[in-house]
Amino acid sequence: MRTNCFTLLRYLFALTVFCNHLCVLTDSDRFLFSSLICVGGFFAMSGFLTFNSYNQTPNPFRFAVKRFRRIYPPYALAVMFGLCAGLFVTSLPIADFLSNSQTLRYLFFNLVFLNYAQPTLPGVFETNVQPFINGALWTMKVEVLFYVTVPIVHWLIGKYGKNRVLLPIIICSLVFYYTMLAMYVAYSMTHQIIAVLPYFYIPVFLLYNFEWVKSHIKTIMLVSSVLMIPCLSTTVDSFFLPLVLPVWIVSFAYGCKWLLFSAKWKDVSYQFYLFHFPVLQLSIAIRRHIYYLYCGGCPVCNHLYSYLSLHDYTHHRFTTIICCQYSYPHITIHVIRL
Repeated sequence: MRTNCFTLLRYLFALTVFCNHLCVLTDSDRFLFSSLICVGGFFAMSGFLTFNSYNQTPNPFRFAVKRFRRIYPPYALAVMFGLCAGLFVTSLPIADFLSNSQTLRYLFFNLVFLNYAQPTLPGVFETNVQPFINGALWTMKVEVLFYVTVPIVHWLIGKYGKNRVLLPIIICSLVFYYTMLAMYVAYSMTHQIIAVLPYFYIPVFLLYNFEWVKSHIKTIMLVSSVLMIPCLSTTVDSFFLPLVLPVWIVSFAYGCKWLLFSAKWKDVSYQFYLFHFPVLQLSIAIRRHIYYLYCGGCPVCNHLYSYLSLHDYTHHRFTTIICCQYSYPHITIHVIRL
């Protein structure tokens, strides 16, 4: 089960989230496809791989320690990077910025995965399209809550059986999701853990039936790929997405044998995901400051600034990759090996 295309999918989804956030932060509507597909894909891969890992060593304490070592060091570094970026561009005096209650709230709430409680810093990115320091961190709260459920659900499966446990979880969460859609509260509630449980636990159901999945992998991949086509729209909330995407993820990861070479790649997609948003915000803020300071009255510069704000992907990617490359060998690997 170790030979798969999950690393390739992680990079694909991370790059798509990057491009979509670049469009949002530059006030453009040129999205590749819905970011919900990428977020759901991350949750689906996490569910499959996390449960597979826990099945091999079903010890809650060891599981918690392993997850903490892998997830928290780069996460904390990304939070501190956001603080340093704010320190660099804040409109407040440094002493006022550091002593401001919002700064302290940012550190506390973000370091405990409660990004929604204080997503901004005082005087930072106030002239950007979005003032948030790191708008990608909201998924981490959901991810951590998923981890909390893993030992509980694993114990229930051992006591009552996979079908009696997993099917009610999936069905109830789907009912909640579709109820929220019908009530037109898709953004506020369909991003919470109850509504996104299908993305995490449908792959777990496939994991517990993996022999059957492997014997029908080509058919499953073909059908799920066809059903995924309408889900790629950025203007339509697809009815099928929570059902189809997790199935497609697993079938693609094990069904595309000609892409298995990607299993050997070093995976820094998690670090890329964590750092890309503040890097984009900082780049946009610095560019806007330089532009208005020196070139605000020049029509040629106006046109050039509008063009570069959207099309200069290379600069943003390069800066983000530097952060990822530092985080992976110098922080993540050392902590995992402790």
